[in-house]
Parts: sequence; structure tokens; C-alpha cells
Amino acid sequence: MSISLFQSTDDVNEARATIFRALGDETRLRIYQTIIEADDPLNVTEICERTDLSANLVSHHLQCLKNCQLVTVERDGRQRFYEIARSEGTQLLELADECIRQNIESVLGCEIVRED
Repeated sequence: MSISLFQSTDDVNEARATIFRALGDETRLRIYQTIIEADDPLNVTEICERTDLSANLVSHHLQCLKNCQLVTVERDGRQRFYEIARSEGTQLLELADECIRQNIESVLGCEIVRED
């Protein structure tokens, strides 16, 4: 398997950590997965209805996902619609799911991550 990675530098590692932190928040991950599973772009109201979260909370987390270029936003009048920006984000979740399938007990039991 050939892997094409950036050369490891402080900037690259910081950017990697930022992407993982963006997806590492359970609320953001829930919003992100909701957008992934949607057939069409969603507005904040639709995301709130599907996740049972408040509009302020959803908007806050969408800003993070947008800043990390994990979602894009399109305006239609006063409405803003969000969709997945890159298929690689979906692939990250698929890889995480594969790790979970192989060893969920170890993943959930990692005390080091829980300490952070």
C-alpha cells in the first residue's frame, strides 16, 4: 500500500491535530455525520431537527467545520445550506469505523485519551 503523506513538520502536525480535534468533538461529529447522511444540503433548522440540538450550538459547530473546510456553505436568499466539502472527510469516518469494528473495547477503554 502506497501512502502519500506530507513531510512531518510542526505546521503539518498542528494542522492534522486541528482536523482531528474538529472531528473529535462529539457534537461536531454528530452534526458532520448528519450532513454526510443527508441526500441534499441542509440548513441549520434541518440540522437542528435531525440532531435535537439548539440553533446556536449547531451554528457554532458549523463554523468550526467550515473553517476546517470539512463543510461548505451555499446561500439561497437568507438561508444557508451546508454540505460535505470533501469526500476525504467521509473516508476519515470510514477508517475510524473500521478501527472501531476491529477493537471497540480498546478504543473505548483508552484512559490516555479520556484524560485530555
